[in-house]
Amino acid sequence: MIFLKKILPLLLSILLLTCPIMLACAEPIDQLITNGRIALQQKNKSAAITALTNALEQNPNNPEALFYMGVLHYYAHNNSTALSYLQRCYEQHPKHAQYLNAYVTVANHMGQFDCARDLIESNFGAEPQETTLRTKLLPLYIRSMDWYYASKLCRTSDLWWYNEDISNQTVLLDLSSQWNGHGDVMQIIRYARHLHAAGARVSVYVRPEMVALLSLCPYIEDVIATTHHKPALEKEYTLTTDRLTLIMHDTLHSPSQDIPYLYADQSRCEQWKKKLAFYPTLKVGICFQSSPMRDYFSNTIIPGPRSMQPEEIAPLLTVPGISFFSLHMGNDSAVKKLCRYPTFHVFDELDTDYGPFMDTAAVIKQLDLVITVDTSIAHLAGALGVPVWTMVPYAGDFRWFASRSDSPWYPTMTLF
Repeated sequence: MIFLKKILPLLLSILLLTCPIMLACAEPIDQLITNGRIALQQKNKSAAITALTNALEQNPNNPEALFYMGVLHYYAHNNSTALSYLQRCYEQHPKHAQYLNAYVTVANHMGQFDCARDLIESNFGAEPQETTLRTKLLPLYIRSMDWYYASKLCRTSDLWWYNEDISNQTVLLDLSSQWNGHGDVMQIIRYARHLHAAGARVSVYVRPEMVALLSLCPYIEDVIATTHHKPALEKEYTLTTDRLTLIMHDTLHSPSQDIPYLYADQSRCEQWKKKLAFYPTLKVGICFQSSPMRDYFSNTIIPGPRSMQPEEIAPLLTVPGISFFSLHMGNDSAVKKLCRYPTFHVFDELDTDYGPFMDTAAVIKQLDLVITVDTSIAHLAGALGVPVWTMVPYAGDFRWFASRSDSPWYPTMTLF
C-alpha cells in the first residue's frame, strides 16, 4: 500500500506529460477517412478497415466514415453490418442523396422493401428528382403494383399502347439495353407477338447469343444481332423489364394468354427425345446457379446472389422414381459435386454446337418439371409452357411482385 501511494503520483505525472504527445501524434480524422476511401478504391480491405475504425474512434458519428465503412461491409457481403453503419450515417444526414441511396441499396438487398420505399418518400417524396433514387423507387412501386406512382417515374409514352394503328408498318423492337439480361429478353419478347398481332412486321435488335432462339419465333420477321448496325425502320420501341411491366400491367390480373411464345427447334427436340427415352422415370431439370459475379476485394469469380449451394439441392436427388438433369452449361465444380448421385445426369454437349439455349430449350420440352433459381432458365421454361418451380430469394426481383406463389407472366410457374 505504501508502495502504491509513492508510485501513483509518478504514474499520473507521466500520463499527463505523454497525453498531449499521444494526441498530437493521432492522425487527423479527415486524413484517416481519406486513407480509408483510397484503400477501399484500391480494394485493400484491411487498410480500409484500419483507417475507418481509427476515424470512428475519434468521432463515432462522423457520417463520412460511417458511409465508407457501410460500403466496405456491403462489398464484403456483410449486409446486416453494412445496414447498421449506413443507418447511423443516414441519421446524421437524412437529406443526403448519396447516403440515402446506399442505405436503400442495402435495405433492398435484405428484402426490407417497405423500409426502402418509406426512406425515399419521407425525404424526397414520391417523385424524387435524383436519378439514382428514382431508379430505386420505380421497382418498389412495381413490386407492390402501385401503377399510379410507377407510371410517373417511367416514360412509356413512346411505346405502342394498343390503341394506335401500326398495321403494315415495319417496327424495330430494340432489346439491346445493357440492363436486359437473357431472362429479361425472354420475358420482354412477348411484346413482339402483340405488335405482330396488330399487323406490324417486327424486327428485333438483340445481343448475338439470343439470335438463334428468337429466330424460331414465327411472329418475328427479322432478328438482328448488335454486332450489326441498327437499322432505321418506320417505328422503333425500346423495352426493358420495367417498361414492359408498365405497358402490360392491365393484363397482369390473370395468367398470361401468351404462352407459349418461345419455341424449341424441332430437330433438336427429336434428338433429345431419343436420348431421354432411356430414362423411364419422371424427368426433372435442375438449375441451382445464377450468373456468377466477381468479388470486389479478391477479384475472384463467386456464385451470384440468387445461387444455391449444391449441398442444398442434394436432398432432392434422393427422392425415388425421379431422374434429374442438369440445365447448366458446362460441368463446373458445383455441378460435379452432385454427379456422385446416380439420379443426377449431366450432358456435356448442351448448347455447344447449335447456339445458346437451342439444346436447353429442346431438353426442357422433354421434361415433366423444371426446378430452378431465378435465372434465364426460369423464363425459358415459363415461355415454353413447361411446368417450372422457381426458387426466388427472400429479397426477390420486383417482377415476381410481393408475396405471390404464382406468376401472371407464366401460368405454368410456381414461385417458392
